[in-house]
Order: sequence, then C-alpha cells, then structure tokens
Amino acid sequence: MGKRGPKPVNQDDLEFWYGAWLGVFDGMSSGRHIRTGMDFQAEEGLWGRLLGATNAEEVKAVCNASPYWLNPKRGATLFHTVLWENAHHFLAAKQDPRWPRSNRPTSRGRQIRFLARSMAGICMRISMRTAQDLLAKKEKNKLEAVYRPICDCGHRERDHKDRGRCKYCSCSAYAYSGGREVDWQAGAQSQKAGKSSFNPSVAN
Repeated sequence: MGKRGPKPVNQDDLEFWYGAWLGVFDGMSSGRHIRTGMDFQAEEGLWGRLLGATNAEEVKAVCNASPYWLNPKRGATLFHTVLWENAHHFLAAKQDPRWPRSNRPTSRGRQIRFLARSMAGICMRISMRTAQDLLAKKEKNKLEAVYRPICDCGHRERDHKDRGRCKYCSCSAYAYSGGREVDWQAGAQSQKAGKSSFNPSVAN
C-alpha cells in the first residue's frame, strides 16, 4: 500500500505560474512592452476594479472588459478563463489574513505578488495558502528571475526610463529580447536558467 498524505508539488511549475500571473497583474497595473509592435498598455482602472471587487460578477466584468491582459483575442485565453472560472477564489484571496490591506503605494507590489501566488496555486490545483507558503520560502532573487525581462542591450526593462534610453549603455529604446534575466543565488541549480518545466496538462 502506497504512502498516504499530500502529493508533492512541482516547485518549478508553481514558480512558472507565479511568474505568468505576476506578469499579467503587473502589466494591468503599469503596462509593459512585450515585443516590437506589441505594447500592452496599463489597465489601471480595471486593476483598481479587481482590487475593489466584492463579488464574482464584478471580477468577471473586468475579465470581459480587459483590452489587453485578460483579452482572449490578445492571446490571454487561459488567464481570462482561469480568473473567470475561479472568481470566488480570487475574492477569497483578498480575505486572507495575510492580504496586504493598506492602500499605500508601497503596498501595490505586495498585493500583486500575493494575488499572483494565489492564482498560481489555483493553476496547480493546490490551496492558495499552500501556494503562498511554498513560494514565500524561495529566495526573492529566484522568484524575480521568473519574470524579469531583458532588453536587446542586455539590461533590464526597468533600466530604461519610460522604456527609452538605457541608463547603463547607449541603447536608446527598450526592445524585449525574448530572454529573461536569471540571477540564482550561490548553490542554486543554475542549469535550470531559462528553462521551464511547464506542462500544459497541469492547467487542464
């Protein structure tokens, strides 16, 4: 008879989904250049509605109103579907005792990360609390490496003010290279850099 107890969670897949949702929520909040010819604008008003939503219908309305980040016609079918079908779980995340309730600007990033962890748990079919605990244990640098895009010049998006001139080199405009910076701490498994173990069946 096999061992009983909870099944182990694939940490790589969990981090993949965390990075994916982090990109969506951060994009809604502040916008982002995806690649040449594809600038997804910020949806600050819709993001505010998501944060203030108190029922599932309000969450679903945001899904349908999103012109970029949750728009199926823009390639966001999966994110639209998952958030739509799990609107009540999204609302439950905001009721968690650890939810950053402050409205100060400094809390924005914490709220984005908290909700991204919660949605990653949904995609992995584990409890949101388990997802929060597992992701919180990982080094901050490792988690940031999941979603930190870099320019053709080799520097980060945030190193280009308003996606313009790079503060470290002669690059005059940010252009997503298709790569992501990986900054593993000493002793981490650096061979995983740039590799995702994403399995589409996880979300089905």
